[in-house]
Amino acid sequence: MIVQKPSGSSYFSEIQRLRRQNRRLATLNSELKTENNLLNQLVGSTKVGMFVKNEQNTFVYVNQAFCDHLQVSRDKILFKENKQLSKSLRKYINDDKKVLKTRNVVFNLIENKDRGSWIETVKFPWFAPPNQINGIYGFTNDVSDNVRVEEGLHKTRIDLKRANLVNEALRQFSYAASHDLQEPLRSVQGILNIIQLEFAGQLDQKAKVYFDKADESLQRMQQLIKDILDYAAINGVKYRLEPVDLNLVLDQVLLNLHQSIQEHQAQISVDRLPQVNGNSGLLIHYFQNMLSNSIKYQSSGVSPKIRITSQSNRGNWIIGIEDNGIGIDPSYFNEIFKPFKRLHRQSEIKGSGIGLATSKKIVQIHSGRLWVESSLGSGSTFFMEIPKILR
Repeated sequence: MIVQKPSGSSYFSEIQRLRRQNRRLATLNSELKTENNLLNQLVGSTKVGMFVKNEQNTFVYVNQAFCDHLQVSRDKILFKENKQLSKSLRKYINDDKKVLKTRNVVFNLIENKDRGSWIETVKFPWFAPPNQINGIYGFTNDVSDNVRVEEGLHKTRIDLKRANLVNEALRQFSYAASHDLQEPLRSVQGILNIIQLEFAGQLDQKAKVYFDKADESLQRMQQLIKDILDYAAINGVKYRLEPVDLNLVLDQVLLNLHQSIQEHQAQISVDRLPQVNGNSGLLIHYFQNMLSNSIKYQSSGVSPKIRITSQSNRGNWIIGIEDNGIGIDPSYFNEIFKPFKRLHRQSEIKGSGIGLATSKKIVQIHSGRLWVESSLGSGSTFFMEIPKILR
């Protein structure tokens, strides 16, 4: 067998091409390191404590603010079993098992009597596909100055203030996180796109699958940050209510969802709707959430059929959204309105688990209530009851 050697000129050209590729890879590597350093500086300089625990309930990451809040050094807490931690730290981690067991967000406000300080904790379940618990991540914040303002007040008022402080701190953190964390995510996504374009011909099928998964994860994280920001914003603002025609609200929502309605061949019928005392922007958000869910939670191959109704109930209007979707087990009726509560795997139906919690908050802002009637396989009807306009 005779192997033809490349000519001197083609061999030199190949060497030049490889050198150019190496330079591009070195540049991309440098940019990734820069983004990583930026993220580390952000996490290291923030006054919000951050931590991550694995499924064995062991700390695998803490930032400096977290150590300052708990008055502990990293070497005394990282990769240590709970029984190895000092007793003074136990009160900060007693509710960690609750997060792992219930898969719910847990808030707490803890007093350090030795320092005369109050530390607020917010803990989230860390999920990994398919809907498995990978551990816990969370945040701490020193809210001592806020709590001291309330000293001397009656205990019930202090309890109420603690809840308000937690909500306000979460809202402020959500705003900061959405702003500070989205930029690094955009940068990483941009770098991934560059690599795919530059080296498209050299990537095998396995590498392309990895890039697709990374891109999907980044998009999901960006959507989650947006949903958290929306939920926090709604919780922290007082809205001005005025007469709103729900027919005009639905017109705008149907226009916003036009592409999704066409793609899923959804059939939507709408009764004549009333005028209510409300906030137009929030009501658009509400109906868009609810109709998106009705379109999304469908059996494979079934076209969504949705009906929006209204009926008078003394001094209130009841607005119903009925669909022919997959339905909901009645045992989960209360659970689905909690933040981050999902009944389906991410691979089955995409979502952040915040939509219904946001919808419920919007209805509460309108002095109303939200509930569902459903059974598995028989569709669902969500009812919003809000007061009529007083003449």
